[in-house]
Amino acid sequence: MIYHIYDKTKLTDVPASNAENQWIDFNDLLVACDITRDDIIVKELINSDDFLRTILRRFNPDKRFLSHCFSLTPPRNASRDMSGFIVTDAALNQFPDLPTRVKITKNALDFCARSNFVAARPIVTFLNHSGHFNIKNPTACTSHLLTTECARLFGNTADFSAFQLDCCLSQSARDIKKIAQNRNSDIIVANDINEGNSIVKSFLLNGWTGHGFLCGLDMRIVMNSRANLHANGDTIEKIKNLK
Repeated sequence: MIYHIYDKTKLTDVPASNAENQWIDFNDLLVACDITRDDIIVKELINSDDFLRTILRRFNPDKRFLSHCFSLTPPRNASRDMSGFIVTDAALNQFPDLPTRVKITKNALDFCARSNFVAARPIVTFLNHSGHFNIKNPTACTSHLLTTECARLFGNTADFSAFQLDCCLSQSARDIKKIAQNRNSDIIVANDINEGNSIVKSFLLNGWTGHGFLCGLDMRIVMNSRANLHANGDTIEKIKNLK
């Protein structure tokens, strides 16, 4: 079953429920006892804070660490140099410190291991706008620390790098800047929520398609922006295939 969670004070024209889709006001989610990990939960027209509070109370009694992954797919007319990728975190953890960003990275890797959205051995890039280590640049320092620590912790499942956004997504940019990475990054770890959210929405405004996921629970939860509502059939089919 696909459970669409909405706020009845914001969404008055509610689609009819059927054998596969059930529409529930977020206040009623707390008492909907038949939802299992085999079901899909989709955030519809509801504030993220209200949705998350309800999800935490209903499905996270162990207080697991949660984060957000947004999967972006290029339009047909995109450059052949471009490929799909995941941005994390663009919606949940606002200004994560270094240990929190390690947890965000772990959640993204676990999510990718459950899906076929990216390569089996993903390339993870921590954004560094200077492109190299610079002790005067806090972002450059943290990105290189994260590269080293995550390679130590997760190096058997992924490869890690730290450079600018254009180098994440363009072989031409990497060639010009002499960066030895043979394919585009699969997971881009933003420095904070403002950066992650801006990246996601700038691509959506330029014709890319995408869908967000709440990561950290043993459940399939679609968490899109209110301006990017109603998960389409492609999104649902992809999330149905999550292990």
